[in-house]
Amino acid sequence: TLDDIAAIRPLHSAAVSVDETLVTLQDGARIARDGLAEVFGIKLNRVGGLTKAARLRDIALAHGIDIFVMATGGSVVADTEALHLSATIPDVNIRAVWACQDMLTVDIADGRGPRNIDGHLHLPESPGLGVHPDEAALGRPVAVYTA
Repeated sequence: TLDDIAAIRPLHSAAVSVDETLVTLQDGARIARDGLAEVFGIKLNRVGGLTKAARLRDIALAHGIDIFVMATGGSVVADTEALHLSATIPDVNIRAVWACQDMLTVDIADGRGPRNIDGHLHLPESPGLGVHPDEAALGRPVAVYTA
């Protein structure tokens, strides 16, 4: 918890990266206000998507806190979203972008989108997110909602 991090913070001089306890904008504000960490570990899905992740990015940058951007799930779609956010962070403040699409056995966009090549990912040049999943690879919908 953030209370636990606050309790151990004065007991050591090592840099702290807050990951699983960074969920809300209020968490980000508290971490920044109280000086609890040097790094925000922003997982896009955990914090509520790209817009909320961008707000946390803004809090971090305003307070000199570095950022580690992580996708959740590891698909090329999730990795592309994380890559788009990371492209908005100055090089001096971005620690890394975690992409784990190589760990999956099913590729939902068969060769499309950014791929890990020698430790580098490159943003797609097509509009929007820049990668479209193969609907057949996704399988049948679990549920369909209509108005």
